[in-house]
Amino acid sequence: MVSNIVSIISAIIAAISLAFTWLQWRKINRKIAMLDDAGAAIEILPAWYTGRMMMGQWWFGLRTTDGSLIAFSTIHAISDDGKWMDVELLTEDEVPDKSQLNIICAVADDRRRASVQIDKIVAAYDLVTS
Repeated sequence: MVSNIVSIISAIIAAISLAFTWLQWRKINRKIAMLDDAGAAIEILPAWYTGRMMMGQWWFGLRTTDGSLIAFSTIHAISDDGKWMDVELLTEDEVPDKSQLNIICAVADDRRRASVQIDKIVAAYDLVTS
């Protein structure tokens, strides 16, 4: 009799443990990874600018859906779901043409990193010629 009760309690605890493990597994699989390898990022975001802007330092611009210009020097990483990119912003002093309105740049030299939602980008281009 006691062994049957212990068996039932053990089975209930095992079922709860299994359910908890499965929920944790689902949570881990939903996490977004940031890819910093240009080759892997090109597979996720096959835009012409991905590899070029990840492998070099330059004066680049991203035009957003609201008309703002994000001035940056390089792409550090792209999320594995293709929704986000981490960029290194230019400071206001580094932006070559300040006549444009709504320029988004770094607030300070030590605060350059930013994450950009990729679906808000309508154009990517060089801000200066070589």
